[in-house]
Amino acid sequence: MTNLAANLVATAQEHGDRPAVRLDEHVLTYAQLHAAAAAVAGDLRSRGVEPGDRVGLVLPNVPAYPVLFYGALLAGAVVVPMNPLLKSREVEYYIGDSEMTLIYGWDGSGDVVPEAARARGITGVVVSALGPAELSGTPITEPVDRDDEDTAVILYTSGTTGQPKGAELTHHNLRSNAALTRETLIEIGPDDVIMGCLPLFHVFGLTCGLNAAVAAGSCLTLIPRFDPAKALAVVGRDEVTVFEGVPTMYAAMLHSADA
Repeated sequence: MTNLAANLVATAQEHGDRPAVRLDEHVLTYAQLHAAAAAVAGDLRSRGVEPGDRVGLVLPNVPAYPVLFYGALLAGAVVVPMNPLLKSREVEYYIGDSEMTLIYGWDGSGDVVPEAARARGITGVVVSALGPAELSGTPITEPVDRDDEDTAVILYTSGTTGQPKGAELTHHNLRSNAALTRETLIEIGPDDVIMGCLPLFHVFGLTCGLNAAVAAGSCLTLIPRFDPAKALAVVGRDEVTVFEGVPTMYAAMLHSADA
């Protein structure tokens, strides 16, 4: 099975009772993450989303993110992650450029996603930090078949030389990157806890955080927005074994610890 979501199905079968995603006291096991993603996939299909259709995500690092991400992949859709700090006109551009069919927004970001969705005439769905409240359709528990070179994710550049440009990442690309990260870069397994403070809409956080954790059966403990004091507290509380960050994060934590 080429679909990137096959990693979640395999891990849920082998490590279903182990924690997959944590946000403070809220924990999803791998079995629960798989079930929630399958329900999202069924709901997407009931809304008319077909394999290859584009589905947008405008959320911070909250449990709803992996639920919706893998739900869209299970349904065979292409995920378009976006910075939750974008303005409505910026989201409109992403919708039009990627030819998006449906977009998810976070209930903590105001009317940005609903306004952009209305302006572009597509379906906008607002969810809580924990995921959608109501779903319809029959859950899709097994990933829809996708070819190696089928697009799984469209990640947009920062637009430093004009409008942001969408880079198409394939299922094979993302599965091989997750495997490489898991096996050689950070060498993680089911007993590891990864700090999820890197944005999941960015390729670093998505690949080395979420996708690698799911492939390995590790726990990803989330921080919606980086705060050095909070990060240090979570490292101790959750017994984090792998911290993935950029230099400014390390510097900020050092200053916080000295304060």
